[in-house]
Amino acid sequence: MLPKKKFAMVFQHCDEDKKGYLSREDVKVAVVMLFGYKPSKTETDVMMASIMQANIPGMPLDHFVSLMGRKLAAQDNYEKTRQIFTGFDIHCHGFLTVEDFKKAFASVASHLSERTVQEAFREVDRDSDGHVSFKDFEFVINYGQDDV
Repeated sequence: MLPKKKFAMVFQHCDEDKKGYLSREDVKVAVVMLFGYKPSKTETDVMMASIMQANIPGMPLDHFVSLMGRKLAAQDNYEKTRQIFTGFDIHCHGFLTVEDFKKAFASVASHLSERTVQEAFREVDRDSDGHVSFKDFEFVINYGQDDV
């Protein structure tokens, strides 16, 4: 099923009174149905912020579909980044060492010199502890994507 169609079906299901919009609680239920987790108060506040500013009683379908599409895209990017990191983390430490980097680069960019790979590692290792955490890795992978 196409995501927009699924979002619309969930919207209709959560809009039990057929008001044409979802209340704050309805949006939380919809996120549980779509993504399998209950959003925090802060996340719900962020999702509802533009609705509150526009002085609308709830979230209309078009806004809901757009918002859930962005959430899905963000979740997909996170999952892809996690898969790449896990592929590089050959010893399953939860972090990458310079040796992990060398092996990964040897398989995907074998033309790069060892020096270049070590420089790349130092750039990614933002706290210079000799380990690249998932957070460091994710930061580098997503760097500049907000500007696009």
